[in-house]
Amino acid sequence: MTACTASLLCSCMSDEHDFDLTPSTQTGYGSLTIGLAADAQFSDTRALSEESYRNTANYSVKLYNASNDNVLVECKYSEIASYLPKKLEIGSYRIEASYGKEWPASRDQFLVTGSKTFTIRANEDTQVNVDCTPTCGRLSVAFDASMATYFDDYNVVYGGTKAMGSSTCVWAKADTEPWYVALDEAGETVNYTINLTAKDEYLHSSSDGSSSKEAQVTGTIQLQRNRAHKLTIAPNYKPTTDGGLSITITIDESTIDHEITWEVPVTWI
Repeated sequence: MTACTASLLCSCMSDEHDFDLTPSTQTGYGSLTIGLAADAQFSDTRALSEESYRNTANYSVKLYNASNDNVLVECKYSEIASYLPKKLEIGSYRIEASYGKEWPASRDQFLVTGSKTFTIRANEDTQVNVDCTPTCGRLSVAFDASMATYFDDYNVVYGGTKAMGSSTCVWAKADTEPWYVALDEAGETVNYTINLTAKDEYLHSSSDGSSSKEAQVTGTIQLQRNRAHKLTIAPNYKPTTDGGLSITITIDESTIDHEITWEVPVTWI
């Protein structure tokens, strides 16, 4: 996590606003300083440098008059420390900070944002700390190398979030980069479907003598913002009438090592 504190003033501020703010003894004015912290608990990938999301200098900051939603200041957080302390008229204000862009599902970009509403009081210095967090959760899959022994093809399809709507995102068998999926503030249920195509020598035969190469395993994930969910999928072959081909799924539902393993028999069509 990166955090820093600075006085709030930007060169991009309009001349219409009186922010000539050395600390004032005038009734009706107070001063403002802000601190910004960026929390992205994911790890770096080849497609995306998450370190840039933890660097508060990259963030855009907006200061609003909360009574009419007018933007009083808009600039990069890296600019703020270059200016002297400034005063603000007493009243209610809101600070918003953000970096990146939100997509329903993306492998190379996500949004980190935060906001805080506060009140400026006469002749007081107000310290406002804004905590920024991702608006997404991270999804990844690890296929065991032995999957290629038993299956010609396999993938995982994710969907079901409000942002994705009827769209989906696919983790193909050779993929390595995670998906960042936009979520409601309270988190959402994400659907997943594991699609499997067995090799001919491992076809499942039903009691009526029929067989099929295609199978699916479905499930749901309760995913929260700034949390990661990883599926590790491995084959489990038992060459018996009652056994046959199945898969074992290992679940890591947080950024801290936390694994649950169970065997999922494949329901063949």
